[in-house]
Amino acid sequence: MSWIQAPHALRRRGIAGSLATAVFVLSGCGGAVSEAPLVFVFQKQKRPQDVEAHAKSVATILSNSIQRSVVPQVPLDYSMAVQALVSEKADVAYLDSLAYLLARRDGNVEMLLAEVRPDASGQNRTDYDSIIVVRKDSPLQSIEDLVARAPDLRFVFTSALSTSGYLMAMRRFVAEGILEPGDDPKHAFKSVDYAGGYSQALRQVADGRGDLCAVSYYTMEGPRSDVYLDAEERAELRILTRTSGVPTHLICVQSGLDPALKTSIRKALIELSATHVELLADVYGAKSLIEVDEQAHLRGAVEALAAVGQPVEKFVKK
Repeated sequence: MSWIQAPHALRRRGIAGSLATAVFVLSGCGGAVSEAPLVFVFQKQKRPQDVEAHAKSVATILSNSIQRSVVPQVPLDYSMAVQALVSEKADVAYLDSLAYLLARRDGNVEMLLAEVRPDASGQNRTDYDSIIVVRKDSPLQSIEDLVARAPDLRFVFTSALSTSGYLMAMRRFVAEGILEPGDDPKHAFKSVDYAGGYSQALRQVADGRGDLCAVSYYTMEGPRSDVYLDAEERAELRILTRTSGVPTHLICVQSGLDPALKTSIRKALIELSATHVELLADVYGAKSLIEVDEQAHLRGAVEALAAVGQPVEKFVKK
């Protein structure tokens, strides 16, 4: 399996500008101060205002740990987080695996840490399940029903930049023969829509504006599912099928940051995940952050990209 590399397709901005956000300047009394704050982007999953509240707390703790101002940002669109990294308007980011692969291809970023998250049975994993959800009263009872009735179904993806809410569902459709590699899903279903977030995708199905949707398992199972829909709303839905192997979310940084600063950020975030467990869980539902082998961690997403047979450029919104 070939690794998605960054081909340096974009011209890098001035070195001086990059260094201004990367280097500590020692003060006369020996303390460390910085010339510019670090911008920490958090990819949207639930309502941006909900993510933002927890992101601010993470940024405050991180700032105190590394003795440098950290400014959190929660873009309104999945693709904006990628563009912030590629254009070097962000220094650190909390992303899903597909967004990171895109940022790594076009930018100059590297992975620091990956999430550990408990599944519905309580097992800690660095991967999770993509699920397809239908209304409780849907006539669809199996993946075979989905395959047989696909031309009559209205499918709702979370976002074209969502690993669990698009890429892994597409991989499943190719595996089941609904699509051929390279096919547009619009050719297989009655209609295709992109809701823009997990809650929106689920509500679109619950409200009857779609027949089924692709989301992450934790929107329907586990202690954080209320973040996306309340119990009464979830009771109107059910999981039709699941696909495992989605890499957990990760934290990455600009490769050009000072090595000592990257080390400080990594250590501070690992400490944060140990001492502020509930805060980390409130951001995206993670239990802890750990160091992993980058290539091994992302293999599921890389293989899915190859399986769907779509150029990665198709995942970038202009």
